[in-house]
Amino acid sequence: MADSPKVSVIIPVYNAVDHLPECLQSIADQTIGFANIEVVAVDDGSTDGSGALLDAWAERYPGRIRVTHQANSGAPGGPRNRAIEMAEGEFLFFADPDDYLGGEALARMVAAAERNDSDVVLGKIKGVGRKAPVTPFRENVEGGDVFTTKAVWTLTAHKIFRRSLVMEHGLRFAEGLRLAEEQVFIVPAYLLARSISVVSDYDCYYLVRRDDFPHLTQQAPDPVAFYDNVRDVLNIVTAHVPPGEQRNTLLYRWLTLEVLGRFGNGFAGLPQETRAHHMRLADELLRDFFPEELVSQLPPLASLRCLLISEGRLEQLTALTTLVPKPKPERKARPTTDSGPQPATEQHAGPQPAPAVGGPRVDVRPVRGRSALTRILAVGRRRIRGRGADLVPGAATEPVRLP
Repeated sequence: MADSPKVSVIIPVYNAVDHLPECLQSIADQTIGFANIEVVAVDDGSTDGSGALLDAWAERYPGRIRVTHQANSGAPGGPRNRAIEMAEGEFLFFADPDDYLGGEALARMVAAAERNDSDVVLGKIKGVGRKAPVTPFRENVEGGDVFTTKAVWTLTAHKIFRRSLVMEHGLRFAEGLRLAEEQVFIVPAYLLARSISVVSDYDCYYLVRRDDFPHLTQQAPDPVAFYDNVRDVLNIVTAHVPPGEQRNTLLYRWLTLEVLGRFGNGFAGLPQETRAHHMRLADELLRDFFPEELVSQLPPLASLRCLLISEGRLEQLTALTTLVPKPKPERKARPTTDSGPQPATEQHAGPQPAPAVGGPRVDVRPVRGRSALTRILAVGRRRIRGRGADLVPGAATEPVRLP
């Protein structure tokens, strides 16, 4: 065994007994060598035998697996923070007990960190039955930064971090929060890192959908705790990046995913008081952090959401969130007089800002005698009435008043 481990793999564990062995075995089988790894697992009050399973593995691999047990904290942030204090590795890697690593993952990420003096390394994440981030993993990056790597489009904890960076700046996870608790750790790490590297040519981490595993991220967050956490993260961004195009490039991510992402298809099913709370707190973030020139670059429906939020139009906003865009029919290639049909235009994934629409107000010019906004809301109201008019009180009869 090495005198001090190269990598500390940190795992918060709660009731994962059916999947934990696969996770642990993937760590033990790493090509970097198990002698260069320590596993620091925190049993967060499991009741299904996960704690006993961890103890058995620690007994089988003395010195390689360290286990501590605590009362349930309700979220992974607290267990991760406790493990950080225990870890001794040069690098930290955070895994979840229902996922697993590719065999060469740690070797490739550590090598990238050492080649480039990188404090953070992103290893490609592979979704298994669920979505995984794509934008940051289009190509390898040797010693980039938060902008060249597009790192903000992956804010989960499943990455390599140099422990000296974490300890020097006191980076810790939010505790007791069930959604986006990683961001107050990940975002300052990105902004403070000497460099960031990306390993995109190897599947380093397998993010698995487990129908029998209670993912906390699938639960509706408490509005106050969620928006307070987002505010903390945005304060970090604005403290480190001056106003301008680079800051807006980062803020675009939080505007589209964290703020407007709360107003999706499930919004109409929330109690009216909860919907009003979300709208008020989102409006405060819009006013405090997102400049008009950024909002004006959003696609039309996203701009419309911002407008309705800022004007406090809860019923209209709820109607809008029930709309599901219909898939566009595929265009058939037209025959040409030369060598055959023209190739289809390549579609690029990732955020594609729409042309500016002149600020947060949306163009609602009449279409066939009725405004586009009126027609959109009318469709939404019909869908709400189909589900039950009590979702949006008064939605079936109250006329729409345009700005």
